[in-house]
Amino acid sequence: MTDSNGSSPYTGGTVAQLLGIASDGMELIRQEARLARQETIEKLTPAARSTGMVVGGGLLATLGSTYLLQAVVRLLETFMPRWLASLVSGAGMTAGGLALMQRGGRELQEMSLVPEKTIKSLREDKTWIIRQIKSRLI
Repeated sequence: MTDSNGSSPYTGGTVAQLLGIASDGMELIRQEARLARQETIEKLTPAARSTGMVVGGGLLATLGSTYLLQAVVRLLETFMPRWLASLVSGAGMTAGGLALMQRGGRELQEMSLVPEKTIKSLREDKTWIIRQIKSRLI
């Protein structure tokens, strides 16, 4: 579509400004993606540590309980039947392992992995882009 002098009405200031806004918007999106990645890494580090506590606690409780259970059962056999000594010992070790696993699980539940800084920044970027478009089109 051309006007009387053969030029397109879409060339000039408005198109250049809109292209500039689009370019700036794309750069903002790239920056926000980098921010989201960094923020997610920062939030996942404590989650990984807590997960390690849960797994490590479970393994430690399992391995340690084998030896402790043997010793406790042998000690209790002097006072009660072997089956009852095994039952009492196993229940105690299981309770300790479960307590450690629950602690790590609670820490994981309390963590928020939502990149809140990025979400806030994206909302600000949206407002900025809208303002830029309105100010250049008016």
